[in-house]
Amino acid sequence: MIHVFVLILYLGQKQISQDMHFYSIDDCKYYAQRLNKQPPVPNRRGGEDVPKTMSYTAVCEIKKVDPKSTLVYK
Repeated sequence: MIHVFVLILYLGQKQISQDMHFYSIDDCKYYAQRLNKQPPVPNRRGGEDVPKTMSYTAVCEIKKVDPKSTLVYK
């Protein structure tokens, strides 16, 4: 088991991805920053009390994984 950085992607408040693992925090943060700069996407359920657009939010967290069974990007 090793410690890696996992890129977690949210659309609005819903988590949509947690399957990219990196050895380096710098690589993880690079992709997180690029995803956070994406323009908002239309919200099909937007209305009076619900926002008409949703934004991507990407964060990096540390996680312990088995490198034999998990793809870890260099």
